[in-house]
Amino acid sequence: MFKPQVINRFNLYRNGSVLIGISGEVELPEVTNLTDTLEGSGTGGNLEVPVIGLTDTMDMKIPYTTLSKSAFAMMDPNETVDLMLNGAIQGMDSGSGKVSYSQMSIAVRGVVKTFSPGTVKAGGKMDSSVTLSLSYYKIVIDGTTMLEIDKLNGVYIVNGKDILKEVRNIRFHAERIRIDSKEQMIHS
Repeated sequence: MFKPQVINRFNLYRNGSVLIGISGEVELPEVTNLTDTLEGSGTGGNLEVPVIGLTDTMDMKIPYTTLSKSAFAMMDPNETVDLMLNGAIQGMDSGSGKVSYSQMSIAVRGVVKTFSPGTVKAGGKMDSSVTLSLSYYKIVIDGTTMLEIDKLNGVYIVNGKDILKEVRNIRFHAERIRIDSKEQMIHS
């Protein structure tokens, strides 16, 4: 059985080109489900209930060692930014002890939320960064979609399972009924 240990290497790409100047660490967005409080008769008090498929803001900070043209290329507020992080997860087979690797790909889409130019110090890094507010987030490990959130298209997939498929089908069915009733009114 494969036991993951460390990220061996990774690259971050924008439009197929490697982003030059990013630091050695990128913090991935946290996923927090929106919740509502269920209270009333029979609940035994308040209960936080997640609203399936609705998430709080997902932000991703892209750190740079210094100011970089690729950072400024992401700052057009009228354009979305598509990024792809590809890396190798190094692990060990628990039975044989042999080292092996697993492929990891992370795709995000968002718009610039924050630009931090950093600090200027002779002989030092600037620690510049661009923070994106994401509408799309996908994690794939060894070809399997482990997480996919597309806020604009109602997609929420976890461990290969389409969590919102039933919701999308209900929504489509309701829209179809409205269209059918309009057509009947026209033909009457």
